[in-house]
Amino acid sequence: MIEVEVIHKEIIKPSAPTPHHLRHLCLSLFDQIMLELHVPQVLFYPSSSDEHSLVAEKSELLKKSLSEALTIFYPFAGEFKNNVSINCDDRGALFLEAQVNCPMSKILDKPDSEILTQLIPTPMRSKQAQVGHLVLVQANVFECGGLAIGVSISHKVADALANSNFIESWAEIARCTASSTDHHVVLPTEFGVAATLFPPQEFFKKNPLTLPIIDNVVRRRLVFHASKIAALKAKAASATVPNPTRVEAVSALIWKSALEASRSNLRFARPSTWRSSVNLRKILAQPFAENLQGNFVFFTMTKIEENEIYDLQTLVAK
Repeated sequence: MIEVEVIHKEIIKPSAPTPHHLRHLCLSLFDQIMLELHVPQVLFYPSSSDEHSLVAEKSELLKKSLSEALTIFYPFAGEFKNNVSINCDDRGALFLEAQVNCPMSKILDKPDSEILTQLIPTPMRSKQAQVGHLVLVQANVFECGGLAIGVSISHKVADALANSNFIESWAEIARCTASSTDHHVVLPTEFGVAATLFPPQEFFKKNPLTLPIIDNVVRRRLVFHASKIAALKAKAASATVPNPTRVEAVSALIWKSALEASRSNLRFARPSTWRSSVNLRKILAQPFAENLQGNFVFFTMTKIEENEIYDLQTLVAK
């Protein structure tokens, strides 16, 4: 039986205090309408035979570089207030160290969602009031010396791109620290830009969105190899969309399969909708937009009517 045991907990503070004039950050409308949950991800780093004894050094490097990353991404070390603002008070991030009683290959060969959830520091539905931090990290060390870093970041401070920017900057700081070279980190633009474009609304201060509890949810892991995706893109291309993206092609295939399964099971057709997340930074088309931090994403929906004829190309075009 695979067991993950947390052996150490520590709060990592930013390496430098946040200046007084940056200690209050107003949320944008898009931050307000995001659900209060911690988005999880796990990063796996296999170990070579000569690295097994460097666990303590790796842990210290992670903590030191995280501290520096939190200075750059200072709102991540704060707390949000009343769905209106973030108090950038340098409370820091929670850092856990854990041991896993198996080699990494046992998990990667056949990933299991129940096991993977043990590698992240908090459940996705966790609220800041429960866990005390917007960023939580869990460094999991396997018997083989491999390392899995579980990261949970509150959706109130970061969408997928901002989340990725933080992880990439943290990784770059760690690499530069390990090699004793100067930092070469792509710094984000000033936080708060989104709030000047889309100010917070009083309605969402009093009525924050909540995540409904849905029972009997079925999860599936789908793996698409690069060559298959390339062939799928070619098949999905049309005069309307001559060069579909990987996301468009795969999304259309999954939607088409779900439609066909539904019609087969029910013996009749019914309307179907597909919802996608859209990065608004590219739509904004401003020089500063690409590194705009926080949440700058919205959702689009498209629909297939019950008697509408469709194929892969039609779904991509929608």
